[in-house]
Amino acid sequence: MELSLMLMEQILAMVLMAAAGFLAAKAGVLTGDQSRVLSKAVLYIALPCTLVNAFQTDYDPNILGAFLVTLAIAVLIHGIFWLVCWLLDRTGRQLTPAEKASVIYSNAGNLIIPIVLNTLGQEYVIYTCSYMAFQGFLVWTHGQKLMGGEGRLTLKKVVKNPCLCAILMGMALFFLHIRLPDVLGTAVSSMGSCVGPLSMVVVGVLLAETDLKAAFSSRGIYRVVFLRLIILPLLVVALLWGVERVWGHSQILLVSLLCAIGPAAATLTQMAQLYKSAESRYTSSINVVTSVLCAATMPPMIVLFQMLTT
Repeated sequence: MELSLMLMEQILAMVLMAAAGFLAAKAGVLTGDQSRVLSKAVLYIALPCTLVNAFQTDYDPNILGAFLVTLAIAVLIHGIFWLVCWLLDRTGRQLTPAEKASVIYSNAGNLIIPIVLNTLGQEYVIYTCSYMAFQGFLVWTHGQKLMGGEGRLTLKKVVKNPCLCAILMGMALFFLHIRLPDVLGTAVSSMGSCVGPLSMVVVGVLLAETDLKAAFSSRGIYRVVFLRLIILPLLVVALLWGVERVWGHSQILLVSLLCAIGPAAATLTQMAQLYKSAESRYTSSINVVTSVLCAATMPPMIVLFQMLTT
């Protein structure tokens, strides 16, 4: 339970970081345009550095094996999410494209990585990469199509996605047994450590710019919240409990759990704006509401998983 408390404390710390961004925006210190610059710094610099640094460890068949297991788990988790959406369609409770994308795809990067880094340690960040790699493939095909774009994966899309590039680069360094030189390694590690604070400041500014009353009064959003933050996390807990009975490694599985139970992916909001989706504002509202409420829903899921696996 000590680990559960550490995780909850880290989530609370990130909420306070978001509050700092919120207050800064309300005081006029930061504007929406400035927060978008910070968001780009996270996406194109800090987060890729974190991902590359995650693979800066000595080659170990056990690490590779665990990475492949978590990749298979990521496939199963997304399969469950797709199945739930399919069942809703079959029963006449169809989700809109924005709702469906928000239910399936979570913010497994800039929100979850700092939590893993500051509680479980740098050596566990590598297991977020398996989830992000598979989800990244789906987001830039299926997710992009839902948001109004072309649902075909091309080399250009892969190259343009800094997270996928960073994962591929990190994996290449890992398999080739290449460690970054000391100075470069320190720079990459230091830049990567900024991902948490910067991300949460951006979330805070986004909250300040959002009509929270309108967002929280939308009935449709609460169906998404119920699925994304309660129903699907419970299904994932059940799946990972079963895997833990067979495989063990509960702390590695905890990383997969964290990746799956977070708020809706922030990338979807950017895609909705880029492709001029009719649900652009709605997608943004879903992201804001799930980002706020996940601070209350994630800790119980973590405690439940810890209780089942101890």
